Amino acid sequence: MEEINFYFRKKEYGWLSNFYRNCQNVGVVVYQTNEHYYQSQKAKDGVTEMWIVQAPNPYLAMQAGRSLRKDKELKDNWDDIKVEIMLTGLRAKFKDPELRDKLIATGNAVLHEDSPTDMFWGKKGKDMLGKLLMQIRKEITTCKCGKPGKLQYDNGLSCGVHCDDCFEKMVSDCRRRSW
Repeated sequence: MEEINFYFRKKEYGWLSNFYRNCQNVGVVVYQTNEHYYQSQKAKDGVTEMWIVQAPNPYLAMQAGRSLRKDKELKDNWDDIKVEIMLTGLRAKFKDPELRDKLIATGNAVLHEDSPTDMFWGKKGKDMLGKLLMQIRKEITTCKCGKPGKLQYDNGLSCGVHCDDCFEKMVSDCRRRSW
C-alpha cells in the first residue's frame, strides 16, 4: 500500500499540513490556516481566541496555543474535544475545491504527518492527523447512499460526489423536468 508522508508545507504534500496557508471559514471567522483554527479553539475566552486567530503565521499561532495554561486560559475539557475540533477544521479546509481534489487524488494511500516530535498527531505516535485526513477523504468520496463515489460531471459542471447509479438517476430526473 502506498504511503504519503508530509510535514513541511512547502514540500510535495505540504498542502496536507495544518501550516499550509489557505483561508478557511468555520462559523463566521476566517482562519489563515487550520493551525490558527485549532490553536484558537483551545482558549477559554473570546479575547484570547481572537488573539490567536490573528497571529501573523501558523508557527506563532501554535506557540500561543501551546502556551495556554490549564486551569487558566485552556478550556477545561480540551483533551476530550481536541480530535473533534481538528476534524471540524479539516472539514472546513477541504471544502476548498482545489484541496478537496488533491485529497481525492491521494487515492487509497495511507497518510502520515511525519512530525519528528508529535506523539499524538504525528506518525511516530498515534498518527491522528493522518487518520483524520483519511476519514475526510472517505467522507468526500462516499455517495449519500453510502456507496463509494467519485466527483461526477455533467456537461463540464461538477455535480458533487455520487456513485454511478445515483449520478445516472439524478441526471435522468433532471433532464425529464420541464423548465
